[in-house]
Amino acid sequence: MQAMFTSLSLVNRLFTRSIILLPLGIIFLVNNFAHAQVTSDVSTNTIVNQSGKDFTILNGTEKGNNLFHSFSNFSVPTGGSATFDLTNTPNITNIFSRVTGGNVSKIDGLIRTFNSNNPVSLFLMNPNGIVFGPNASLNISGSFVGTTANSIKFADGTEFSAIDTTTKPLLTMSIPVGLQLGSNAGAIKVQGIPANNIFFRPLQIFKAQTVALVGSEIDINSASFSNPDGRVELWALRNAEVGLSNQAKLQLTSPISADWGTVTLSQSSLVDTTGLNGGAINIRGRGLTLKDGSTISSGTGKFGQGEGINVKITEFVDLLGLSSSENYDLPGLSTSPLESGAKAGDITIETERLRIANGAWLQSLCNVLALDPLTATFTFKTINDASTGNINIYAKDVEVNGYNPFVNPDFGIALFRPSAITTLVNGGNRNNSGNITIEADRVRLLNGGRISTDLLGFGLITTGKSGDISIKSAESLEISGVTPSGLNGAVISSIQPFADGQGGSISINTGRLALSNGGTISSALSGSGKAGNIAIQANNVEVSDPVIDSISFTVSGINVAVAKNAIGQSGNIQLTADSLRVFNGGQITSSSQGQGNAGSVNLQVKNVDVQGTSQNLVNGSYLNSAIAASSDNSFAAGSVNITSDTVRVRDNAEITVSNTSSGDAGNLNITANNIFLDNGANLRSEVNGGGQGNIYLNANDVLLLRHNSSIITNALGASTGGNININVGSIVAVPKENSDISANAVLGSGGNIQITTQGIFGLQFQNQLTPNSDITASSQFGLSGTVQVNTIGVDPNSGLVELPTNITDPSQQIATGCGGNQGSSFVATGRGGIPQNPMQEVRSDRTWSDTRDISAFHTTKPAQAQISQPSKPLVQATSWHRRADGKIEIVAPQTANVQPSLTCAAVRDVQLLNF
Repeated sequence: MQAMFTSLSLVNRLFTRSIILLPLGIIFLVNNFAHAQVTSDVSTNTIVNQSGKDFTILNGTEKGNNLFHSFSNFSVPTGGSATFDLTNTPNITNIFSRVTGGNVSKIDGLIRTFNSNNPVSLFLMNPNGIVFGPNASLNISGSFVGTTANSIKFADGTEFSAIDTTTKPLLTMSIPVGLQLGSNAGAIKVQGIPANNIFFRPLQIFKAQTVALVGSEIDINSASFSNPDGRVELWALRNAEVGLSNQAKLQLTSPISADWGTVTLSQSSLVDTTGLNGGAINIRGRGLTLKDGSTISSGTGKFGQGEGINVKITEFVDLLGLSSSENYDLPGLSTSPLESGAKAGDITIETERLRIANGAWLQSLCNVLALDPLTATFTFKTINDASTGNINIYAKDVEVNGYNPFVNPDFGIALFRPSAITTLVNGGNRNNSGNITIEADRVRLLNGGRISTDLLGFGLITTGKSGDISIKSAESLEISGVTPSGLNGAVISSIQPFADGQGGSISINTGRLALSNGGTISSALSGSGKAGNIAIQANNVEVSDPVIDSISFTVSGINVAVAKNAIGQSGNIQLTADSLRVFNGGQITSSSQGQGNAGSVNLQVKNVDVQGTSQNLVNGSYLNSAIAASSDNSFAAGSVNITSDTVRVRDNAEITVSNTSSGDAGNLNITANNIFLDNGANLRSEVNGGGQGNIYLNANDVLLLRHNSSIITNALGASTGGNININVGSIVAVPKENSDISANAVLGSGGNIQITTQGIFGLQFQNQLTPNSDITASSQFGLSGTVQVNTIGVDPNSGLVELPTNITDPSQQIATGCGGNQGSSFVATGRGGIPQNPMQEVRSDRTWSDTRDISAFHTTKPAQAQISQPSKPLVQATSWHRRADGKIEIVAPQTANVQPSLTCAAVRDVQLLNF
């Protein structure tokens, strides 16, 4: 990120230009305010005394602590004043004034209250509209409400109306509870002196506890006004009742329903509440637009607590940035801690659509550079133990697009500062940047647009903590494109050079995450300390088309990094998704080039697809699509851990762990059902002077290698080669396609390869790599490693049972007979029994069961006494004959004294057999 600079030459040029435009502005304003006047309509005993351009307002109608005034016209001429003199009514708390004459109130002078024992609030109500000129100002001891409401409502039901002038108003001593705006409510405008920069226009002071402008539209054009340490309420609506609360420091409450209008700041306008506690700014309407370098800001003083900026808009918020090279170059919404111990206010936006473009910033900034408006120079100031505010966004669509497109008039070049949502600290000790929270349906960062929390040193060391970033985007998060100067669009939390502290974490939860053409998610350590972690949860993730950032020289993608010359610890990447596609050179990396360990990359993804190479990056160079953890120093690289259903690596893409210097590499761990490598794909680890760099693969089904793909550990120098441990259902390759599993070394020992599988097809063990598909653990000058293959096949003997050698005597196994009447039974339940060997499970055929409902066939018979009858003796059949119907009947002799048989062939009753 770049700090803001404005040189003395720019100041002089802008100041000169504003002076040239000043006479035209005066002529315009004189024409508009020449006939301004304050006159009473006599309905409330209001007395107006005029002295030149100054008006003194006395008396009115007093009811308890309320004072009522009624005017036919109320306009204050340029350089004039309207003073509500409370000499005769010193105990008043509220002044209610209405304008009934049908004319717009034009205020180009001072409105104030005078001679009161209490803080007094002033209500100025004109349904036809109110216009504040460039010389307008307020000095109200209480609050000021400028409104185009029809009436003011009170707790007892009384109304003070500006449109019903036919009857004498009923006045009350109760408290006001609401402003009633009709369908024809007028607009409120603030019209200032044209200037291209907010710093070089006279600042109008609207001093009150609260300044509330409530009308159908709020239009602030070429104007800069401030309510130091007070509140500002800008409400655009009609056909509604706005509630009033907290009479000590007036606050407005939203109606149940309303026809909302727009709030617009244009032509380098400013609304500011900077003070000890940085007063609150609340904005309500259908739309909010800031353009042409316009800004809404609030700064917080020493040990103060900023009250922040709250924007609640029903349709759109457009922060449209700059329209001229001379505009203030950080326009938008801003809060700041200005002194030690200060806590800047938060910024909260609720809307359907938020758009930030043309270099606009939604920011909370702690800046050690202070602009002296008298000398137009920047000076360093000490800010310690301060914090920027948090930024909270709730919307359906959020878009951060583009950059400042204009040439800087001092340097003669375009800085292309990106549009951004940021919390930034650029100096001091123990200063913290705030958190950024976004909840939306869709978020897009385009053409260099950024979301960032940063600590940035500015010559001197900055210490503190960078804020966290949380993005919940139900449908999608898209990051794509760079500025013309090559700054990547990004979600980033960083500790920049000359900064020492703790980096913020990044949490993203979305339906679809797409990074392309320089789109980046990064936690970076470029100074000292510890980088934050990145946690991503999505349905689908796509990372493609990298670009090298022109300032950090890092490659876009998803990355955690310890940069060159940095000291500290990298963060980790945790990605959970249904689908991950890394293509066209896309990068998911953890790296260390400085003095610190690299983090790990942890993926829990159902389907991983890593494919292809990038387009030309620089001078014909390109990048393979990669998931990697690497270091090029004496500190350890991180590991890559993947849990998936299917992992596909294709077309020269790679998944790697490496340390090209003297430190240890991490391990590559993949657990999946299937792992497919094709067309030059690599699973690779590499060490140059350190150790580890092991590869562990667990696949339930298949590991497939095709077309010159490889699983390889390389040990350069004297390092020992990393080990490869594969536990897989089957390993399949084509012999002539030169796909290899290899653990290689140069001077050190080769790594060991251990494979546990049911079968290896197409690969052969070799002492050295050949043009065929090989398994090898070799060292060029050292000892070769070992290759151990444990093949788990099917043992056909496991299903065989040895039969007994002795013949069983069947006579000993069969009964000679069974009782015919009792005591014997024979049951057959199917083809059950014991398994053929102990490794098989017990199986049996279930007996047949008739499950039909036979209740319909039941008949109910009268109950009959059951008389026990002696069992009939069984008589052995001795003959048969054919009946008249053709069926055979077996018969026994009709002998009364036949003894029952003791064999199982006995028949209980006569049976009919159908042949």
